[in-house]
Amino acid sequence: MNLSIQDKKSLEEIHQLFLKLEKSSGDFSFSEAELKKLKTLISALSVCENPDVSRLAPLEKHLTPGMTLKHFVSYAIPFERLLHKNLQDDEFLVVENDREQAESKLPLVFVLDNIRSAFNVGSIFRTAECLGAEKIYLCGYTPLPTQWKVEKTAMGTQEYLAWEEAPKLLECLEELKDEGYRIVALETAASASDLFEKFESEPTAFVLGNERFGLDPEVLKIIDEVRIIPLRGRKNSLNVGVTAAVAGFEWMRQWRLK
Repeated sequence: MNLSIQDKKSLEEIHQLFLKLEKSSGDFSFSEAELKKLKTLISALSVCENPDVSRLAPLEKHLTPGMTLKHFVSYAIPFERLLHKNLQDDEFLVVENDREQAESKLPLVFVLDNIRSAFNVGSIFRTAECLGAEKIYLCGYTPLPTQWKVEKTAMGTQEYLAWEEAPKLLECLEELKDEGYRIVALETAASASDLFEKFESEPTAFVLGNERFGLDPEVLKIIDEVRIIPLRGRKNSLNVGVTAAVAGFEWMRQWRLK
């Protein structure tokens, strides 16, 4: 069922208020009046005829003054997706001379945890397929390639690359460890090793966390190592899609030299 003009107007108002509150303060403090307004707008969706809209109404009860910014952002995701919002431009130069058959797969997988942007997920799908990676695991609220924004940005690569929805990141990583993968987090941690140092000659799983919050501390405790891309500018991190590409191609370069 398509969104009505009123549905779009209501969702847009809610989305804009989410963005306003998210950016309102570095320590995530906001007025009770603004939070109450947001909750009222969301609750009002219960009378919408479109079931995709009305099902969002119960989310208002989860918006409490004591919640963390991370939780607040996670409740904004369904509204962004229903509006087909995205955080990046998603236009690519299309090249039509694709090969009929890919080379053999590399023992490399990507694990994406709570990636918010459909653009970034689609970009990582495209990168992983071009690399010849084995698989992508989608954890938390990371959007699936069945979502049109991911599908559009992936440019069809989701049809050639295995993927799996794995809601619980820790369980996913434990299974990969049991299968012989070395778990490598791509994170701006103080103890991280330089990305361009030598990788171990074994199957590798690159783990990438939320664009803003990164990986949770309990996740960092069970991984084998953390790698960081050395930067020379003032900013200390790259876009998560770019990070996946840089790390993936460096890993492939070393693999080909063995």
